[in-house]
Amino acid sequence: MEETKVNCSIHGEQEFGLLCTHLAHSLLDRVPVGFHEYDAGDAGRPDGWCDACEARWELTTTEEEREQWFLDCDHKLLCVNCWDEAKELNS
Repeated sequence: MEETKVNCSIHGEQEFGLLCTHLAHSLLDRVPVGFHEYDAGDAGRPDGWCDACEARWELTTTEEEREQWFLDCDHKLLCVNCWDEAKELNS
């Protein structure tokens, strides 16, 4: 059975979304880094990434490069409330 929730230290048990490491860290340092998203429909929120990750995405041309891009983004699982806060801060 696939897990659809995470236990957030701030918001408790919630659905989750993925954010690149830069967006996740923006919640700590409060420095906006831009916001881009794509909804594959498999989580509580779309996958999100910053301007720097978007610039690298635009340079990918092969499936192998796209897979490496995903790894380099170092996506973090965040609860939907933290995800929403990151989107608001970075949009």
